[in-house]
Amino acid sequence: MKDKLQKIGLVLGSAFLTLAFIEFLLAIPVYYFVKGNGNTFYSRPHLHWLFEEDPVLGFKAAPNLKKKNPPPPGLPNAPRRKMWFDLETDNNGFRYNDHLYGRKPPDEIRIFSLGGSTTFGAESPNKMTYPQQLEDLIHDPKIRVINAGVGGYRSIHLLKYYQKVIRNFEPDIITIYSGWNDFEDFIASYWEPKNPHGHALKSQFELAKIPFGNFSLVWGAGKLYYSFKGYNRTVSVGVDVDLQQKYLRKARSQVWQNEHRDNIQELISVAKADGVIPVLIIFPSPQFENASSEVKSYADQDINMAGNWDAFVIALRHIRSNLRVLAEENGIPLIDVNNSFEKLNNDYKAKFNLFVDRQHLTPKGNTVIAETMLDPIRNIIKQRKLRILNRS
Repeated sequence: MKDKLQKIGLVLGSAFLTLAFIEFLLAIPVYYFVKGNGNTFYSRPHLHWLFEEDPVLGFKAAPNLKKKNPPPPGLPNAPRRKMWFDLETDNNGFRYNDHLYGRKPPDEIRIFSLGGSTTFGAESPNKMTYPQQLEDLIHDPKIRVINAGVGGYRSIHLLKYYQKVIRNFEPDIITIYSGWNDFEDFIASYWEPKNPHGHALKSQFELAKIPFGNFSLVWGAGKLYYSFKGYNRTVSVGVDVDLQQKYLRKARSQVWQNEHRDNIQELISVAKADGVIPVLIIFPSPQFENASSEVKSYADQDINMAGNWDAFVIALRHIRSNLRVLAEENGIPLIDVNNSFEKLNNDYKAKFNLFVDRQHLTPKGNTVIAETMLDPIRNIIKQRKLRILNRS
């Protein structure tokens, strides 16, 4: 009996030492190269510090964040996305440097910029996001432009975010920058119709809840599990033919297109019922119609298109068409920001330099957005002021 117990102890001890050794070997790359580096796109599985789970919204931006570091050096080609080096959120989770209270002064105009990661602008300092640049260009202390973008939000999130949060701050105008995440989330297995809890950050929240998740073995196994389930929405490096065909099929699907259109329509209706002016944004992208093979090949290298240029052109065509129809049917303003970027199609390398990848913008790209929006927004502000005068 004693010998048997000794053998069991020896086996268990050996197993423990083996696991400890593997844990030590894994801990170095996992913690030093992955978990310790929150500035790269590929270290996404631990970004729950940037967000909070929410029973209605699925998730939201965390309040009172403050990261101030020198900007890291950029890279010549994708992924050149460097994030979260200069980032602040207020006590409401908005990426806004000033104090914002629920009760609005009577002479103040509030514009809320709704959108996903491109609006939040983690690649830029707070002052260089397009909402903040737009506020600075308007240069009126009584007009606020609040960055209410949340990375990963698609149209269902924008609708619920407005209903639960934004309307409490008495908005006068909301700008709606939406569509990209509706398409890309639809490709992943976590997507469910009208469900804000199936989102791009789902696996990150789940990984954070795993018991003993700080051990690299447990964390790595969890990450592998969610990867097999198709929960990780990441940008692949290089051309994957199977994934390329999947993107093309999904881009043509009416399912995500109809959901996006329905959610934006409901958001428009709810906002108008509140007396708010909704403004649709035709958002910019590096992709454009009828590009040559030379352009697409360079895009694979420079902005990491991974062979999916044509799929995104198809998806963007549907998004923009739906937004134009919605604006016309509802009699609301539409600002075509993409038109300013399309002027650079013949100089595509210069155009790509306004983006850090196939979607997100550099600070200079945000400047182009803000400058393009300036005059239309000024006219919409005038409309809003007239409405207020007519009511008084």
